[in-house]
Amino acid sequence: MDQTSETPTQALQGALAAELRAAQAIANINVRAWAQRAAITHDSIYRVLRGVRPVSVVELVMLCRALDEDPRELISRAAARAGQSIGGSRKDEVTRANRARLALEAAGLYDDLDAAFLSARAAASRTGYLLSVGEWDAFLEGTSTVATMTALSAFLEVPGAYLSGQADAASSQTETQLRFARSMRDVGVTKLAARSLEELQPDEIQAVEVAIREFIDEEEGHER
Repeated sequence: MDQTSETPTQALQGALAAELRAAQAIANINVRAWAQRAAITHDSIYRVLRGVRPVSVVELVMLCRALDEDPRELISRAAARAGQSIGGSRKDEVTRANRARLALEAAGLYDDLDAAFLSARAAASRTGYLLSVGEWDAFLEGTSTVATMTALSAFLEVPGAYLSGQADAASSQTETQLRFARSMRDVGVTKLAARSLEELQPDEIQAVEVAIREFIDEEEGHER
């Protein structure tokens, strides 16, 4: 997917609009009520949220105060979003990219990433997060922001800590479950109750996964 080039200022303004939409969703407030609290016309807020025009410093402060949001923290999140990175080494990026791919494969979405993007964008928009093509590409490359990770973790039903590359027992369990779900999908099982995975120990899931993989390899060998 190609992303139209934009200046750093445009990128930051777009990120500010996205963070304001997310803050609005969290506060669960409609634009008219928000406009009354911030003493800004609702038309102006709509234009800012849609990226039609940039938000001024005064407007940003007033909009944040109306939501009990710290404008400095929102700007910090927007700057991180505009930078398209949550930091870390190249190794961390590879880990996050591999985990993103596994989560998509387990959900049966990796074969058509364009369709997956549209589904993810629609799901994220319902929480007030407008997922861009650039953010989606960054997610696939392991360089996305925390805000993007959070939105996509809800869409993929995978813990955000796992997608961010965190190494702990919970993430290891998640990886095992995702690999198992992918293996089951490979043999035609597309729906699996979550509790059935929770009731299995990691070593039990791995044993089943190995058996499934061996079966697939054997079948593919016969077809050659």
